[in-house]
Amino acid sequence: MIDEKKIIEQKLFSDTSRYNDIINRPYQPSKGHLPMPRSDRAGQFAPFAALTGFGNLIQKKAEIYTHKKYLSASAERRIIKKLQMLAGTKSTVTINYFNDEVGLYEEFRDQVSTVKVERGKVFFNQRPAIAIANIKEVR
Repeated sequence: MIDEKKIIEQKLFSDTSRYNDIINRPYQPSKGHLPMPRSDRAGQFAPFAALTGFGNLIQKKAEIYTHKKYLSASAERRIIKKLQMLAGTKSTVTINYFNDEVGLYEEFRDQVSTVKVERGKVFFNQRPAIAIANIKEVR
């Protein structure tokens, strides 16, 4: 027994009788346009070329929004030592750190006011204190 739904589908989608008047006609090239070469025709289906640098831009942004990377104990000791040497001096330093509030690495320049290792914090002249564990680099 043939399913009624299949019969309806065959009539709707397989019936080409409506086009019998044009099916066997010869191809008529456009009078207003030259024929398109095959290489250009294939180019229509290539990725949109205007976005070629967009992938690199997205990758750079993704590197900023990475998970927090924890330093080794020796690297953290070096950073603490460097911060303690700079504390109270007039030297301006560049700090690269992980900002917990927004979830990305940021950089700023300021003078180190005090380093409180027992609290795990570094205090600056212009900015709020940040955790030593969040600091990635001091320059």
